[in-house]
Amino acid sequence: MPRTVLRWVALCTGLSLVVGAGAAGFVHTLDWVLALFQAHPLLLFTLPALGLAMTWLYANPAKAAQGGLRTLLAQIRSPSEPLPSALAPAIVGTTLLSHLGGASVGREGTALQMGGGLADLLGRPWGLGVEERRTLLLCGVSAGFGAVFGTPFAAAVFALEFVRLRAGWWYRLPLCLLCSLGADQIGRRVFGVVHGDYRLILPPSWELAGFLWAAGLGLAFGLVARAYLRWVTFNPDWKPLGLLGTPYRAIFAFGLLYVGLVWFGGLGDFTGLSLDLAQNAAQHPMHPLVPVVKFLLTAICVGAGFRGGEVTPLFVIGACLGSALADYTTLPVAVGSALGFVGVFAGAGAVPLAGTVMACELFDPQLAPYAAIACAVSWLVAGRRGLYSE
Repeated sequence: MPRTVLRWVALCTGLSLVVGAGAAGFVHTLDWVLALFQAHPLLLFTLPALGLAMTWLYANPAKAAQGGLRTLLAQIRSPSEPLPSALAPAIVGTTLLSHLGGASVGREGTALQMGGGLADLLGRPWGLGVEERRTLLLCGVSAGFGAVFGTPFAAAVFALEFVRLRAGWWYRLPLCLLCSLGADQIGRRVFGVVHGDYRLILPPSWELAGFLWAAGLGLAFGLVARAYLRWVTFNPDWKPLGLLGTPYRAIFAFGLLYVGLVWFGGLGDFTGLSLDLAQNAAQHPMHPLVPVVKFLLTAICVGAGFRGGEVTPLFVIGACLGSALADYTTLPVAVGSALGFVGVFAGAGAVPLAGTVMACELFDPQLAPYAAIACAVSWLVAGRRGLYSE
């Protein structure tokens, strides 16, 4: 027992340091890439070529990492073989390429694969058993998510919830939390990572009407999440590959479509992470078409094969939708936006608990009752089958 405790202290400490440093490097580089794109909007026209480059990368030198998040999930659910060594560097590099060209993608795929990949590398010399390796991979996922998004408590819950882990959660949760807190603190205090400030200016007041409106908004968030899952994630007919024959043709053609829509439609605010839209959504009601446009552009980029993730665009879609709908409720716009931020994510990811905890971390602990209702309703309406389902 003492040796086991010492081993896990060493693993958690090492994982926090390695993932915290790696996540900080990614966050700082991504911030630089996003600033570069904002300063040089013409980089948008490089997106189709960048898409060809990342497609070639995954078809040749990083072919073993082509499965991406699916590969990581498969090893967490049934640990059998080491993760590809190229998993973390490939997703980091291609995510940066996607954002260099202004693609409407996220960064959670990078956070999860980077954390899981680094955890697997760290654990190889220890000769871990199946259950210990599963635990270490989950700790890596927690550390990556927590350090990239700055939400370590939500990250620990997310790591266990997104794989639908029912057995053994009681001892894995503290280890996941320890690693996510450690990686987040390493990123903040050692490497100077600064995350967005989404805290509510005034805490929400609890009223019966507010709970009813939270449920109603949850219904809308769930419908959006369900539409995204139905038409983007789980619909093979949407994938451009089925229309254009090869991944190269698909990513190039849909990259051109995206460039045309953004450039000629004046949609520069919708490129990349678009977190400014989420910030603005908390200040004043958004036009109902704003979340629709972000949804469409994200669907094009994800369907085409641009790498990075889907969660941050879903945050923005939800925040803008909640802001637009809050104007028809008794809830403040900031509260509606906050509920949408976590509600669409909870429904699309099938992670209502993580969404609720994230609402407390990002916005205000007093938002928890409203967030719990909105996230639970969204999850039920979306169908309880999330982005990470097999």
